[in-house]
Amino acid sequence: MTEEEAVAAGHPCWCKAMPLSLVPRAGALHDTRGFVKMVADAQTDEVLGVTMLGSGAAEVIHEAAMALHFRARLRDFIELVPVYPTMAEALKIAALSRYKDPAKLSCCAE
Repeated sequence: MTEEEAVAAGHPCWCKAMPLSLVPRAGALHDTRGFVKMVADAQTDEVLGVTMLGSGAAEVIHEAAMALHFRARLRDFIELVPVYPTMAEALKIAALSRYKDPAKLSCCAE
């Protein structure tokens, strides 16, 4: 679901876009253009949708699709330990942004 679809379906929405500049792998590749956006129900933290645009997005979005299939919550993304450094870490960092400012985390500080 997009943010608009989630709101239209009656979900109280926690929706946040995070720049790929906060993903260590993007920095290592010298291509920080793009973002990942998570759409979650603000009451249950069930992830309802993910949009990702940028280098490596096509290699990562399948993880989000599988998580949606199994009705994952933000905590599921946070507790997952992605191989470091990979673009898949963007999903974890986006989910973490519900609770912490990723720009202040040691993994993501510029």
